[in-house]
Amino acid sequence: MKAILETVDLRKTYRIGTVEVEALRGVNIQLREGELTAVMGPSGCGKSTLMHLLGAMTKPSGGKVLIDGQDIAELNDRQRTEIRRKKIGFVFQKFNLLPTLTARANINLARYLHGQSLKNDQHLTELLRMLMIEEKMGRKPSELSGGEQQRVAIARAVVNRPSILLADEPTGALDSKNSEIVLNMFRELNRKFKQTIVLVTHNPELATFTDRLIEMRDGQVVHDSGPVTLDADRELQPASRSI
Repeated sequence: MKAILETVDLRKTYRIGTVEVEALRGVNIQLREGELTAVMGPSGCGKSTLMHLLGAMTKPSGGKVLIDGQDIAELNDRQRTEIRRKKIGFVFQKFNLLPTLTARANINLARYLHGQSLKNDQHLTELLRMLMIEEKMGRKPSELSGGEQQRVAIARAVVNRPSILLADEPTGALDSKNSEIVLNMFRELNRKFKQTIVLVTHNPELATFTDRLIEMRDGQVVHDSGPVTLDADRELQPASRSI
């Protein structure tokens, strides 16, 4: 199966004053459609930098990031923005909801920017039901719990059906109960909509919710459990791995 996301000898160097810091040092991965992958490692290992590059939010210093086979370094700013808008959804540790808007308005803003009709449709109704926030749509972020805010943020990220969902420490601000709820919802979204999901985390427990594990140290991949396979019913089967 063709890779939907691929890196080739990916490198990223930052300059801090007169010092150059190598955040990524030759990362090679291939992610296929429908894979649910955890990228793990300690703080400073380069995993968030990798996510920003996979999400076309910044350019690499060397190597390539290919989205559907297209090298994003060859795109101009407008084209990269279009890639992000059409193909990629983002979820962050900080929920980044607009505090003056209701949950529904936060979600509808993403739909509006995507050119969607703001009328309720079957996909939105199903999504809100799946995330258990149907009854919360009229509330503002300050009236929601942390877990509810993250579920609204997830709905906003996937309402336009991006083929790729990138989540950076999505449970970092949640307690263990809400973390488990959110992670189970990522699994359900992956199974239901066949999205390629990458969860970036330092929490080893998160790996038990995913089908593939990539571990990073010092800007490099030190372990990759390998791609998953799809059976006839398109259920993801994890490759053998050790955690």
